[in-house]
Amino acid sequence: MQKSPRRYFARHRLALAIASLLSVPAVGYAVVADKPDADSYEVITVVAHRQARQQSEVTGTVTVIDENRMQRELALDIADLVRYEPGVDIDQGGSRFGHGGFTIRGIGGNRSVIVVDNIPLADGFSVGNFSDSGRGLAELGLVSRVEVLRGPASTLYGSKALGGVVSFALLDVDDVLQFSDFGGFVNVSGNSDRDRYRGTVATAWRQGDYGVLVAGAHQRSAEPNLAQTPSVQDQLDVEQNAMLIRFAKETDRTRLRFSIDTTEERRDSDILALLGQGRFALTTLMQGDDWREQQRFVVDQYFQDIAGIDRGNWRVWRQLVNTQQATYEERQAAPTPISIARNFELQQSTWGVGADLENDIQLLGYQQRIGYGFELVQTSVSDRRDGVQTNLNTGATTQVILGERFPLRDFPNSDITELGVYVHDEIALWQGGPTLSPGLRYEYYQLKSKVDALYAEAFPSAQVTDLTESHWLPKLGLMWPLAANVDGFMQYAEGFRAPPFSDVNIGLYMPMMNIVAIPNPDLKSERGRTMEAGLRWRGDSAQLEAVVFRNHYRDFIETRAALGFDPALGMLVFQSQNRERVRIEGAELRYRQALSDSFELSLAAEVTRGYEQGTDTAENRHLSSVAPARATIELVWLPSLMWESRLFMQSSRGQRELHDASGALLFSAPGYTTFDWVTQWFPNERWALSFGVFNLGDKTYWRHGGSRSRLANDPYVPLWAEPGRSFGAAAIFRF
Repeated sequence: MQKSPRRYFARHRLALAIASLLSVPAVGYAVVADKPDADSYEVITVVAHRQARQQSEVTGTVTVIDENRMQRELALDIADLVRYEPGVDIDQGGSRFGHGGFTIRGIGGNRSVIVVDNIPLADGFSVGNFSDSGRGLAELGLVSRVEVLRGPASTLYGSKALGGVVSFALLDVDDVLQFSDFGGFVNVSGNSDRDRYRGTVATAWRQGDYGVLVAGAHQRSAEPNLAQTPSVQDQLDVEQNAMLIRFAKETDRTRLRFSIDTTEERRDSDILALLGQGRFALTTLMQGDDWREQQRFVVDQYFQDIAGIDRGNWRVWRQLVNTQQATYEERQAAPTPISIARNFELQQSTWGVGADLENDIQLLGYQQRIGYGFELVQTSVSDRRDGVQTNLNTGATTQVILGERFPLRDFPNSDITELGVYVHDEIALWQGGPTLSPGLRYEYYQLKSKVDALYAEAFPSAQVTDLTESHWLPKLGLMWPLAANVDGFMQYAEGFRAPPFSDVNIGLYMPMMNIVAIPNPDLKSERGRTMEAGLRWRGDSAQLEAVVFRNHYRDFIETRAALGFDPALGMLVFQSQNRERVRIEGAELRYRQALSDSFELSLAAEVTRGYEQGTDTAENRHLSSVAPARATIELVWLPSLMWESRLFMQSSRGQRELHDASGALLFSAPGYTTFDWVTQWFPNERWALSFGVFNLGDKTYWRHGGSRSRLANDPYVPLWAEPGRSFGAAAIFRF
């Protein structure tokens, strides 16, 4: 819906040109139409159809964030990336583990698909207080573009796309080469909110049909600088390194690439806030040393007019993820002083192959665009937890901690096979009239468990289960031009998620705490249905998009739900369970207005409101994953063609009173209003400088994603707050 007002962009052609230089698209990831001008600027999206479409053609809600927006908003991580996007939150892993993923319209975790260059990222896994793998999100310094598709998208993206899809596109040769056949850029940025800084260097060469890209990024950060510093705060040191190497061969009709990218992250933490609290009442020292490495090897090709296929792409990949997390604890205040060393390892190995193809045809008198494709993914997952307890007086050691005997596995080694085949059509019912978009996907899911001695010894009576699921997933969309500048759209879509290995076969046995978690071989697949309707209007100086949606989910899986006390075992039993029903509904509004068409001053206002309500109708409980209403207002000032300045106001309603499944009161974040100011200056075509002040009022407030599902009396409440006033800056030089 981003067709820009004619007079506004006609008077700012140079600013548009510079912005375009900072975000030159790769083939297959175009940002504007092939031959854009000031009167026909149109954002192109890929995520909604797996092929390029004008955003105004999409029967759904898509947010496109290009490289220039990331630069001017000083986005160093994914929390910065969506800070001004109501309806999209970040799953937080606490002060130690960092970000876990995206929550879209109240659905997050492994229920939202994240793809990088069309390759799905590994799922996250966590158990207890000391193990959380996260999802290994992309380093934004190597990202050229991000798209967010809201709502169930299983027809095109398969199982796990119940909440939506977030698609990252990494840098390509064309993103870097802007002046000659050899070039690059250096980008240095930082923010005082967490003492963060990042450096990115990229360079590329082109010789005839061949191109090479080499890029690297390094980022450091620490614990947040809060507006009201608590008496005790965890200490954190985070270091992340990322590298991307690409070889490409391009012809008039094809682009073949071989890519290697790696991301390594280390997080060293000194956990102070928990000391002396609850189960850690006797703990005097706790430190974490967490390391995660992700490696991907990808061969892909984009092509057009080959073998009777108008356009398409195929890809083959291998992805290796290794997570290691070590925790060292001392209990000097215990009657017998001890130390405990814990270690957690998780390996995820994936290979896959997929293709997305498209043809324009005339069939039964209708002009149609048929998309079709498949994806086959094979994943092997294994984990191992180990631990040693040492008597600090005598030096004696034991591998039995709180009744758990180490080493052990939390689930049997698992092989997961996922196969999806889909077809999607766009049928123009008549010239200039409505377009009907039916789609259908067949999804197959298989889980095979391999019990070894390590798992069998820890859980000898566990009922290990293999699982096979298959579903047909339909979708139907309609785009209807109501007037010259007005389009209405609606869609119905279905989604499903097979029970994850960690819910089907999870094991946990802690007799000293009277806790046991047992597998559930009877878990059903989660199913979702969504109805969405919207209106888009484009005027000479304004744009409007309004959307309403309603999502229904059945058999929603609650991970490790408390079943109560079992007298026979004498323990509190936990088991993943299917809920009866979940409903999420809401409305979204986006509006843009050019307030002035003068050369000296231009103003633009953007008002976004996301409102979602979720109710667990089986137990009549509100869902803690659904954020309260939130709005963002952006005021833009362009005093010259080389300089722009933006003022953001974010306002959120307070969270309603919430309780967990046991009835315990959860923390409800109060409402807030904050202001940010960012400015960007383009001295010439090679330099871009950005500066920002965030949380201008130095306000203490909590975002929903960082504080949800936490108990109200948790001592960590002050530490979940967002940083106080901070200053950010960035400089990019292209050569």
